[in-house]
Amino acid sequence: MKMKALLSRQHETIWRIWGMSRALLMRGSLLLAAISLAGGCTAAAPAESAEPEAPERAGGTELPIVADGSVTLHYAGWDNWYAPASLSQQLPVWQEVERRTGVKIRWEVSHFSQYSAAMQTKLVTGKDVPDIFALPVDLRKAIEEELIEPLDDLIDRYAPNIKQFLADNPMEAQKMRAYDGKLYALSSVTTGGEYWDPFGFLIRQDWLDKLGLEEPRTLDEWYAVLKAFKERDPNGNGKPDEIPFMPHYGYRGLAMFGNALGLHLFYSVGYYPDESGRVRAEWLTPEAEKLVVWLNKLYGEGLIDPGFLHRTEESIIAGVSRDQVGASMHFLSRLGQLDSLSRKAASPDAGWLLALPPLEPGYKPLYEKYGPVSGSFVISRKSPHKEIAIRWLDYIYASEEGNRLMTFGIEGVTYNMVNGQPEYTKYVLNNPGGLDSANVLRSIGAYPPTPWVRAAKGPLSRSPAALLGNNSKAFGMAQRVRSMMVDNQPFAEPTPQELTVASGLMPGILGYMDKTITGFITGDVPIDWETFTRTLKELGIERIVEIKQQQYERLVGK
Repeated sequence: MKMKALLSRQHETIWRIWGMSRALLMRGSLLLAAISLAGGCTAAAPAESAEPEAPERAGGTELPIVADGSVTLHYAGWDNWYAPASLSQQLPVWQEVERRTGVKIRWEVSHFSQYSAAMQTKLVTGKDVPDIFALPVDLRKAIEEELIEPLDDLIDRYAPNIKQFLADNPMEAQKMRAYDGKLYALSSVTTGGEYWDPFGFLIRQDWLDKLGLEEPRTLDEWYAVLKAFKERDPNGNGKPDEIPFMPHYGYRGLAMFGNALGLHLFYSVGYYPDESGRVRAEWLTPEAEKLVVWLNKLYGEGLIDPGFLHRTEESIIAGVSRDQVGASMHFLSRLGQLDSLSRKAASPDAGWLLALPPLEPGYKPLYEKYGPVSGSFVISRKSPHKEIAIRWLDYIYASEEGNRLMTFGIEGVTYNMVNGQPEYTKYVLNNPGGLDSANVLRSIGAYPPTPWVRAAKGPLSRSPAALLGNNSKAFGMAQRVRSMMVDNQPFAEPTPQELTVASGLMPGILGYMDKTITGFITGDVPIDWETFTRTLKELGIERIVEIKQQQYERLVGK
């Protein structure tokens, strides 16, 4: 049993790193969510508000689902991204869900880094398996070992909101389906947030203004700006303490500069179809070599944080709070907090800019969208409450009323209805405790680590735009990069055969890439692109491209 669990963990690690399936999308999206700039603040307690009367129906879902308290569902997953407010504390949003549905929830939650191993042990022993849980193993394993319940029939019979949502969002529905065409898991949907809250390069606008510099676009312009940040004392303290660029995610964060050369090395980790639909391994290209040479130059001149391999969210917060960081990378929604930190450390005029994506002549500007789906949430084959579980999921996941609880929180506290539409309150948009908007919502149980939806269209799409509130600065930044956002990971779920091949090849490929590319950037390994590309081919990267091509063609219906 121990060996079986070990192999399962190894298998999961391979899968999450490679990114052939929804599991990688889960890893990428959750990683980026997990680095939310909490800043160590605690939200001020909201005023008490009257609870609204529960309606009899919620978009086809009969409420309450059961008589109050007659059924308790066991839910397991990772805990709240806002650590001070654990889901096990019965947060206000979930109290309201319980009041309206009648279903009690027994939460079994742990930190994301600890959840997988603990849940895999539970699945191996088969003891006290939750009714609903975040899947900690690859989908194929869960299907073959009959750990999870197929959802198509349950949805058809008991979940009208989910059924309608999947019909209205066919591409996201296809991303959720397994290699056999069936639906076994629901995923969070992020297609709305990807436009209103893009992830990109952030740069100190006031430092640019002070030094008389324009916003950089080309790689040469980025080099010149970062060099000026290092040499011309933009923080004005008379010390050479500026850190021109402090990324995170190791060399993969730096690789996002490959956007300038038409590469997709961040979310898509370097596997992407060209305009003709032919999938390429982008790390084998001349453009990737040009990028690595450029990054090596920046690192050699001290323009990249020398500790970039080990930087965490806390490191970046600390650097910004000391008025030392000139550029980094994050979600647009974090700009308000970065502005606040910089103004406390520097001056009332300090501020950050979501830069346009870097761009070299001959290429199209691009930022990769995150998502479109994240995580795999399933119902156990062992659950005695499958009908109640899918009806509960139908309510929180795809009903308009349930989605409002997940995305807007509690009426009168975190949102008010204005002309028939929800609008966030100042408690969210300008929190007196100093929390960013996402963590204010998480502090009461919204923006959860359970399955939830921020869609690009329809009634489940209102949160991302509303979160910008009356912030014209953020709205303008979102609008100017909107046309430059491109999909990431356009690949279908792998077949068992594809997964078997990939599991044998990817550890060697990833291990070699991680060590060699990092060495190229730091100068510890001389840049020899011919040897690098030849070795990757010998390790089987071209076979991986063949599999990716098959997955792409399945997704687009070729």
